[in-house]
Amino acid sequence: MYFEKPDKKFCLLIILASAAGFLAGLLLIGNSNLISTEKAGLFSDYYLRQYSYLEIDRAELAWMIARERGKWLLLMWALGFTWAGMFCVYLFAGLWGFFGAVLIGMAFIKKGIFGIGLTILFGIPQMFIYIPLWFWILYVVCEKSKVSRRLRRMGTASQNNRQYLFQFICAGLGLVLGILTESYLNSWIIQQVLRMI
Repeated sequence: MYFEKPDKKFCLLIILASAAGFLAGLLLIGNSNLISTEKAGLFSDYYLRQYSYLEIDRAELAWMIARERGKWLLLMWALGFTWAGMFCVYLFAGLWGFFGAVLIGMAFIKKGIFGIGLTILFGIPQMFIYIPLWFWILYVVCEKSKVSRRLRRMGTASQNNRQYLFQFICAGLGLVLGILTESYLNSWIIQQVLRMI
């Protein structure tokens, strides 16, 4: 099936990998001086004030986000052709949790509870597109990796590539929707909220 829904076991393992990464990120922040209030520039009053009135070239922002998100999509897609793909999806989820914890930790160190609210604001509304999309992408990559490994043993590894290519194109289109939401709608929402604060 082209749009098979991830099973509960896979979703649970992804959530556990993300939670482990999140805890590792919190432990890093709590037990080191790597992140201090002076280094938390993203959440400084000066940066937030400047950002609220900044004239944003949203098309350029969209291209910048597309390069960042696109390289991860291409990497995950390529890993689907290897046996490593079925393990890397959990590593990716763990990194996702780790970087989320570091961002939230920086926000909390600099702004307290208000900083956590800002972090959530920075993720709305695109997180409603990205989270289910990445769950599906990781599931597709994991399944393709398992199938490729099995078919490679039989010598017929290229037989299900058409379906995988179609899924990759659909994932790319979903990613474009998330990128447009992030670069146009999210940046506008953030500016409006920061101007009211």
